[in-house]
Amino acid sequence: MGFRCWLYNKTGINLYKSKNKDKKFNQFKRQLFLIKLIFDWNIRKKIKLNKVKKILLLRQDRIGDMIITTPLIRNLHNNGYKVSVISTKDSIEFIKSNPHIDKTFVWDWSWNYVELFKKILLIRKEKFDLAIDLREQLEPKTILFNILTGSKRLVGFNKSNFFSFDVSINYNNPKNHITMKMKEIMDSVFNLNYDSLEYDAFVSKMIDEKGKNYIDNLRKNNKKIVVINPFASLRERDMSLEQLADITKTLQFDYNNLEVVLIGEQSLLNTIPDTAGIHKYSSHSILDVIPIIKYCDLVISVDTAAVHLASAFNKKIVGLYGLFFWDVRFQKLKWQYFNSSALPKNFKIENYLHFNEYAWSPKTSNKSIQIFSQQGELINTIPPRLIIEGIKNILN
Repeated sequence: MGFRCWLYNKTGINLYKSKNKDKKFNQFKRQLFLIKLIFDWNIRKKIKLNKVKKILLLRQDRIGDMIITTPLIRNLHNNGYKVSVISTKDSIEFIKSNPHIDKTFVWDWSWNYVELFKKILLIRKEKFDLAIDLREQLEPKTILFNILTGSKRLVGFNKSNFFSFDVSINYNNPKNHITMKMKEIMDSVFNLNYDSLEYDAFVSKMIDEKGKNYIDNLRKNNKKIVVINPFASLRERDMSLEQLADITKTLQFDYNNLEVVLIGEQSLLNTIPDTAGIHKYSSHSILDVIPIIKYCDLVISVDTAAVHLASAFNKKIVGLYGLFFWDVRFQKLKWQYFNSSALPKNFKIENYLHFNEYAWSPKTSNKSIQIFSQQGELINTIPPRLIIEGIKNILN
């Protein structure tokens, strides 16, 4: 291929990507404008807590997000509120054994607008006293859904421009752990006496015993159990097979008192070559791996729900994180569109971008370590030797 042809293809691809981003960006702005114009006609009203009994948490997110929400759920329940949750299928599966929850509703990102309005009608029949939007993303579908739940009052984060939100909690603490948002709700909305911000993870007795028996069988001769979770909910957060092979090889050769267990989605585990002495735990859902994490000694995981599950059981943790770049333009649109009336005059978007290494770090009093990629790089670019050094630091 000649240089001119190469240059044309290269710039053509970049231009195509840029135009696609522009198209998506402008589409978002149009949809949000229409939603606000047509539906955002509420007159803000004060929340009278003595009138609040039924609460709906709007948590259209992944399992990790649900785990960090469990202290809010528990403390609301313990203070006499009936708490219901709408979230994605896997997240609802995770909380199905949680005794602090009244009702659950499944959110599906594939819904068209007809299906969306059917779910809205179902939710409105529940007549919730208060709904709490825990998300801040620029997603017209969730914004539309959340303002049409029919709840008597609506609370959200950084939504001062939307009149549908009776209370907009102004929150910008880029280096705070994500659980501080749960604390902010309990403090500023409910003035709750809460027990702690520790996570909950419940499973049935049968699942718990199955996992415990599996671990106990590996613990012969007082061996320690190391659990490795190489996969995330997003493929760009996965470990590479090279990283995984180097880690398992080192653990096998340098430590004779360890058993290594791999966990994760079964179809992904099947892509890992079988290695003598390395165990793969067969699981059908997130619930199956909870007791494996609960009864192990060390969890090595990419930045995903397994880190938070390990935190729930106060485990030793080695967490792998990819330090990403934000799409500054979308973030600026989010802050200006949702919350411009609460922003300072000299607003700088750089001061409003949270750091995932702080927000989603392990929350444990046990020994833990975070290992990071270079800024803007994926987890699978972290040199295996750095990961191994971190693991040895914990084990030794």
